[in-house]
Amino acid sequence: MTLNHIVMFYFSRWFFLSFLIRLIKHTRVVVLKTKKNKMSSSSKYEIRLMIKNDYEQVLSLLINSFFKDEPLTRNLQVTDVSHFSNNVIKTCLNDQCSFVAYDTETNQIVGVCLNEIVDRDTKNENNEPDEKLNFLLQIFADMHKKINIFDRLNADKLLHIFVISVDKIARGHRLAACLIGKSIEHAKNLNITGAFAEATSVYSLNCFKPHGFQIIDELIYAGYNPEYLGNMNDKMYDRCYLVARTINKD
Repeated sequence: MTLNHIVMFYFSRWFFLSFLIRLIKHTRVVVLKTKKNKMSSSSKYEIRLMIKNDYEQVLSLLINSFFKDEPLTRNLQVTDVSHFSNNVIKTCLNDQCSFVAYDTETNQIVGVCLNEIVDRDTKNENNEPDEKLNFLLQIFADMHKKINIFDRLNADKLLHIFVISVDKIARGHRLAACLIGKSIEHAKNLNITGAFAEATSVYSLNCFKPHGFQIIDELIYAGYNPEYLGNMNDKMYDRCYLVARTINKD
């Protein structure tokens, strides 16, 4: 091998290694920028306890987002929701254990977790003026007929996670799961030893699972009422899950 060949050989290796190093650095920068953008996008939302001044925004979120996207209300085409929404928000405000997610740049509420504190003596009366909403609430009531959730969790007082809604503009940031987490933390501080919810689809079920909720029972919509719910046969939306967990003090 001549001197020129040796020089060209090492020059080629040096050029290739230099190119490879620049490529790795560029790729790393792109990845870091992507991660940074994702973090900054998620960090624009924060969660806090719901207060009375949130009433109008939460009401708007329920009417314009929750009832339009929730599988059961969408299938039943529930439209008369003002009376129900007002009552639920007022009840949850009184119990002071509900949470909202808001945009820190605009203060717009983009998510809500409406919770109530219930005990063994709490009576759920379905007296909504809308027949479809009464039917929906009866589904939840029937899920509890076979199981006494208080006995199951060995508790006299429980947190009921009743409504979770996240606006379309803020989805994809795990806000529903974060709202559930905050609710459980708060319940723990209130010495509440258990929580339960009715998850109306697999999507909502998956928000509860990371927080230790277990499936206690399930109700298949088409089997419950073929006339009204017979077309709900998509595996992601074909049943309601009663989920629950105990809450232990650290």
